[in-house]
Amino acid sequence: MTDLENKVLQAATGEKRLNPDEQRLYFGTFAERVVLSIPLEESRLEDVQNRFSDILGQLNKKYDTLLVKISPKLSVSNQMVYMKTAQELHIQATIVDEKNAQSPYGIIVHSNQAENVANPLLSDQFPISHNEPKEAPKKGFWSKLFHKN
Repeated sequence: MTDLENKVLQAATGEKRLNPDEQRLYFGTFAERVVLSIPLEESRLEDVQNRFSDILGQLNKKYDTLLVKISPKLSVSNQMVYMKTAQELHIQATIVDEKNAQSPYGIIVHSNQAENVANPLLSDQFPISHNEPKEAPKKGFWSKLFHKN
């Protein structure tokens, strides 16, 4: 009986979407369409903003149609960076402010069809390569004494 009551309540409130919780999580799209998700904290990083054009370019070659959804929890300047980058690559970008949405993501890039990406997180698909300078080999006593390499 409670299942019937839930359906009646949903119909009365106007919620007629398929799997609305998943759509709230991914800014109005389904999980199988998401090709890249950037958590809110990472989307605020300047490094991610600088790399976003290259990342979108790579994804644009891989998928036919891409759409960028931006969280309203980002600052206006961050939102504009992502909007401009997407527009430069002729990709539609929108800021999605959905009522009752508690998404941990700042940016969602998705296709208009099911792509079924196993793990769409930025850190898994495009890891940051830390090119740290290699340490010079330590010189021994005699090479220091005679200034030889």
